Amino acid sequence: MGAQIKCNTEYPTLENILQALYVLVYGVAQNLRHSRGYHVRTRFSDQMTSSQYSARINNYYKDKSNYNPPRVTVIENDETGVHHHHAFVLNGKKDKKYSLQHIHAQLKKEGKLIDYSVIAPDHSPYGHKLECTDDLDGYFKWMTYLAKSRSKPDRRQLWSGSRPVTTTLKEWRAKGKPNLRMPNQRHSNTLLQHDLSTFID
Repeated sequence: MGAQIKCNTEYPTLENILQALYVLVYGVAQNLRHSRGYHVRTRFSDQMTSSQYSARINNYYKDKSNYNPPRVTVIENDETGVHHHHAFVLNGKKDKKYSLQHIHAQLKKEGKLIDYSVIAPDHSPYGHKLECTDDLDGYFKWMTYLAKSRSKPDRRQLWSGSRPVTTTLKEWRAKGKPNLRMPNQRHSNTLLQHDLSTFID
């Protein structure tokens, strides 16, 4: 049985973003010990691009904790323009929600961001634990909000990922999309075809 996603006939989602989130949660996040998941929402000023934002995030965590947090970023439109949603995974032993608040507050102070929100789930204010399959399923379902087709701008590139995500996604597709969700299969090379349609409620 697959994990649930926020998708039905009235709430369609984009499969390429679902795949990126799936690889982030069930593949890349497993390489971090004590991993915790967050949802960050940002609105860039005209002094910030997506690549500049990614570089600042990478530099901050590389200097502070010696790693780059895996993440998936999705662009959306609303009545006031473009904003971004980010699925972030941090090493909870090294970094807490405060670190995300700190770097984003700094970017806003520098005029790089118009606004931002760092969101943890109600049941876990210090970040969504990613320790077992139930935890991963919960975070995956929560983040599938990012894959909704509604509110997406009319452009070709709607999402981007940190390097571990894009590299792992490419390898996962090349291997025939094996099932990463089952604990005994997350690091297996067995080519089990994984159909994302089984996730749909």
